[in-house]
Amino acid sequence: MSKFISFIVILLLLVGCKATPTHTAIRLPDDDSVMLVGTASLDSLRSQPFISWFETNKEAYSPEAESLEPLKSLLEDVRIVLLMGTWCKDSRREVPRFVAILEALEYPIDEIEVIAVDRDKKTPENFEQGLELIQVPTFIFYKENRELGRIVEFPINSLESDMLAILSGQPYRHAYDWD
Repeated sequence: MSKFISFIVILLLLVGCKATPTHTAIRLPDDDSVMLVGTASLDSLRSQPFISWFETNKEAYSPEAESLEPLKSLLEDVRIVLLMGTWCKDSRREVPRFVAILEALEYPIDEIEVIAVDRDKKTPENFEQGLELIQVPTFIFYKENRELGRIVEFPINSLESDMLAILSGQPYRHAYDWD
């Protein structure tokens, strides 16, 4: 019985530890900048040294008002996984815009699973494994554990209209979907 209880305690600790952000700030030798690597929260981007580009790009973006109302109901029970690189100019542009949209929709951004990758698009813990990462940023939308679709690197039309197409089940192909 004691071994069983020990096993359960260890299992709970392992599961609990995986749920907490485990990002690492890595200083890059070539330009003395810092990048996040691992799981993170979007609030991590509101701290130094990321806050300057994050807040500037977020404040400069105005979500398309006509897309917001239909998106709000479509986002119910949708889980979002975001793969990004704090070193990547596309992530620095699109992630703040995405956050501006979600905040306008009152979507709980703290529930977004954020995986920050290095320049090789990897994490030491292999959090990206199985997610078929091609480019960053990648926004993946899930409902009932089924992938609805993804936006890869940049939207085809706009973040809002691409999200609307994905979430409403309309045909959508991301920029690298050549099949």
